Amino acid sequence: MKRVSLLVATLFLLAACNGIKITKTMLKMMVSAYSKPSSEHFYADSCENRVGIPYVENGDPAQVLDVYYADKAVRKDAVLIDIHGGFYIAGKRENNRRFASVFLKEGYDVVLLEYRLNDGKRDVYDQLSDCAAGLDYLATHAEELGLNRDWMFLTGDSAGGHLALYMAEGTRNWTLPVRPREFKTAGVLLNCPAYDFATFGESDSFARSALEWFLGPRYQDKEWMKSMSPRTHIESYFGPLFVSTCTNDFIRSQSLILKADCDSLGHWGHLSPDSSAPKAPFEFVEIASDDKQVDHVHNVTRPDLPESREVNRKMVAFMDGCLKETP
Repeated sequence: MKRVSLLVATLFLLAACNGIKITKTMLKMMVSAYSKPSSEHFYADSCENRVGIPYVENGDPAQVLDVYYADKAVRKDAVLIDIHGGFYIAGKRENNRRFASVFLKEGYDVVLLEYRLNDGKRDVYDQLSDCAAGLDYLATHAEELGLNRDWMFLTGDSAGGHLALYMAEGTRNWTLPVRPREFKTAGVLLNCPAYDFATFGESDSFARSALEWFLGPRYQDKEWMKSMSPRTHIESYFGPLFVSTCTNDFIRSQSLILKADCDSLGHWGHLSPDSSAPKAPFEFVEIASDDKQVDHVHNVTRPDLPESREVNRKMVAFMDGCLKETP
């Protein structure tokens, strides 16, 4: 009962931040994020893999990652690193094995990265620190793991989109409070991302204890919240960027704000800010559908839907396009 109450409260928090109503679909998605990893067999499970690799010595059980290798017949010698979502308090890397399977079949090695969840004492700083540690581990151990560190793409869904974009920003802006030191990304692909994190602490619909659980004990520190927000640092990143959302995404406004910011910055297009070289590619995908299953992070949780296949095909094409260029 306590867990169910937490799920419902979390949904209402995000809804309050975005001026929307709770739906059964949202509740179902949140319960899914809290569920145990599926025992169903996916294509990823048949691939060569190394599961449960600790990226912090003597660290927390959650500070691990899984590496799945594409079949040699189709392998492109490029990596997609996936950071799962779950509203900062839920989710498991193993739950994204079905999603990983899509890209393994297309020749991409896939890494599923786990991180410690918020518990009222930890907060997004700790999660970002975990992601930075995991990414640096991959960069420094790439040869040992048989991965190409020159072609490592980042993807994240929902809260994982926040973490992935912030990590990408940190590879180019050394003033960020937490960032990877060795890792460089070849591009970032975000699905229904949380983006303007600073606004999440402005809700007056919840007791202090609830907000501390979801966002961490520093949620009242507006400057700190702003420093943890990808929106604050978006001008730092001008590499390849892919963003997807859909009309049923209950935090769709976050993706629209991100697109508007990117459009106004002008980092993406034909010419780079400091030379005549081509700018990095930018692609924004918005799926219009009346199907209630085509909702928040549908292409991750339900990759077999026609609309999900469309998004994931475009993700593959986006990365394939990047591979034609020098990193």
